[in-house]
Amino acid sequence: MHQTDPQVKISTSVDGVTMTEVPGYDECTFIVGFPPGESHPNGFFIRMTSPESPRLTPTVLRRLPYDRLLKIAAEVRVKQLGAAVVPHVADRRYGGDTDHARAVAEVYLWAVDHGIAPRKAIAARWAKSEATAGRWITQARKLGLLAAYKER
Repeated sequence: MHQTDPQVKISTSVDGVTMTEVPGYDECTFIVGFPPGESHPNGFFIRMTSPESPRLTPTVLRRLPYDRLLKIAAEVRVKQLGAAVVPHVADRRYGGDTDHARAVAEVYLWAVDHGIAPRKAIAARWAKSEATAGRWITQARKLGLLAAYKER
């Protein structure tokens, strides 16, 4: 389940993320499609769960929380793709060496390129906390693998 919306039920497939029990939209199933291996969505589908469900009118469609749903789907997708981003570092899975710092830098840059929060992507890749991911990012910066953080 998603960290910020614990009520939302989520399931994943190779090409999409399905969300049900979205508060205020219990009668809808939302499906966000993704191309294979990608984190940018290429489809957004709404399925009514029963024939008695209210009709999808233009007003209902305008009021849907698209930003929230797409953010949830993107974060879930990053977790799903995380293991495929870089090869598994067998010797030191939890940091401490240059190979691990390189892997962290690679995931960081991939996340930035795909518009995903790097700390979340790194935490998801190794199933660690965001605080640990932050320490690993700092280590990669100290080793010169990532540029210094710049205020935007």
